[in-house]
Amino acid sequence: MNIRSATKADMAQIFQLEQAAFGAHCYPDFLFRQLWELWPHYLLVAEQESDLDVEGVEIKGEAVSQLVGFVLGGMGEVRHQGWIMSLAVAEQARGGGIGKKLLQQLIDKLTQDGCQQLRLTVHPDNSAASLYHALGFEHESTEVDYFGPNEPRHVLVRSA
Repeated sequence: MNIRSATKADMAQIFQLEQAAFGAHCYPDFLFRQLWELWPHYLLVAEQESDLDVEGVEIKGEAVSQLVGFVLGGMGEVRHQGWIMSLAVAEQARGGGIGKKLLQQLIDKLTQDGCQQLRLTVHPDNSAASLYHALGFEHESTEVDYFGPNEPRHVLVRSA
């Protein structure tokens, strides 16, 4: 597996991963392009060599490199505060540590760039919360209507 900064050519695959992970609550495709323009080194992708396409169908010939995950972060208005905005790993690639590696690299980049505090939100039922806690994020609060009525999110914070 290789983790690298995203390129313009990755945008469609990033959006596919986002849609698969978050359904109706995914960020729109154009937003990834705009955020990549703002923070190109805070949009990281994980790619793997595979002889299967994203639907699990065998590809004839040589193995191809395909995206199996991404993480998106950014700086807050207060420069010392960074945000983890989205993390998604393809369903067939989950459980192999890809999300942890992506998140750790983003944490390292944001910290190196002066972020003393990192923040994120997560749905109370999202199994990724255990990953966030394992990497030092702590529960700060819960907002019951974060994205609107009946859309709760835990707000998690990590100090550098």
